[in-house]
Amino acid sequence: MIRFDDEAPTIEAILEKARAAVMRHGIRGLVIDPYNEIEHRRPANMTETEYVSQLLGKVKRFAQQYGVHVWFVAYPAKMQCEKGGSRPVPTLYDISGSANWVNKADIGVVIHRDVAEKDPTRIEIQVRKVRFKSVGKIGTVALRWDRVTGRYAEIPAAKAARAYPDV
Repeated sequence: MIRFDDEAPTIEAILEKARAAVMRHGIRGLVIDPYNEIEHRRPANMTETEYVSQLLGKVKRFAQQYGVHVWFVAYPAKMQCEKGGSRPVPTLYDISGSANWVNKADIGVVIHRDVAEKDPTRIEIQVRKVRFKSVGKIGTVALRWDRVTGRYAEIPAAKAARAYPDV
């Protein structure tokens, strides 16, 4: 766990600490959570799309150079409510900042829980993009959270289809 308690870190500070963790501890994975808490120093003459492209390129080069998988946790822009108060399932294009979240990602996953839904313990995990087919495939799984055990369990496909025909 890399923490920055005093101030929001820049991507350069995060990658510098991650580089040290690779050398000292041999880490092979880095989760940057959440993206919106990074201190962004975007030049005034640079668009947000250009900035996100540059940032993701920098992180991708770090990952390749050090053999580290990097995951970003990035939230969508505020989604408009539909009739009945539910929110639509976000797409990768709904992530605040840029379409480069889709264009530059090797894998894109959406985790969705609709609090207005009739079953608030149900979530969907949707794999929306897989650049290299040898590492996975596009698809959706429905899970239910068990408050007693604190675990998620897959909702059988037939049951999920009956209860939620859009899955």
